[in-house]
Amino acid sequence: MLPLLASSLIATTVVAAADGPCPKGVVDQLDGLYRWQVQRMEQSSDPVKALSSQRQRFTPSLFELLMEARQLTPSPDGRYLDFDVFSNTQVSTFGARVTGCSAEIENSIRARVDVQAGLRGRTGEPPRKLLYELNRDSNGNWRINDITYLNERVFQLKPFLQQLIRSMP
Repeated sequence: MLPLLASSLIATTVVAAADGPCPKGVVDQLDGLYRWQVQRMEQSSDPVKALSSQRQRFTPSLFELLMEARQLTPSPDGRYLDFDVFSNTQVSTFGARVTGCSAEIENSIRARVDVQAGLRGRTGEPPRKLLYELNRDSNGNWRINDITYLNERVFQLKPFLQQLIRSMP
C-alpha cells in the first residue's frame, strides 16, 4: 500500500503560475531522487552508504559536502546533520512533485518541488516547499547543485553544510 501511495506522489511535471515546464532530464533526476528517498525511508540502512548510491544525482561539490556532513556525529564532533536534506524535516518522506522550473540560464535551472512528509499515517500535512538548483554537466546530464528551503526559515543547503562542517564544537 505504501509503495502505491509513494508512486502516486512521485515527481511529475506540473506547470505552476510563475514557472514553466521542466526539461525531462530535470524531472527524471528529481523523480529518481524521491523514489530512492521513499524506499530508503522504508528501510533502516547506513545513511552514508545509502547516499553514496546517489552520487550521480549531485554536483561533485554538493556530494562531498553531503558526505562530510552525514559522517558527523554528536560525539565526538559536537555537531551533526539533524534533519533530512530532501524534506527539511525529521519525519518520513512520502513523495514529491515537481511543480515547475524557472527559465534555463546557461547551464543552470531552478526546479520547484513540493515534498510530502510527515509522521506515518498522517499524509495530510501541507507540502514542504523546496527549490532545487540543477546544473547541466558536459554530458548534458542535470546534477543537483543546491537546495533552498522555502518553508518557515528560508535557507540554502550548501552554505549551511559548509558552516556545519567547518564550525568547531
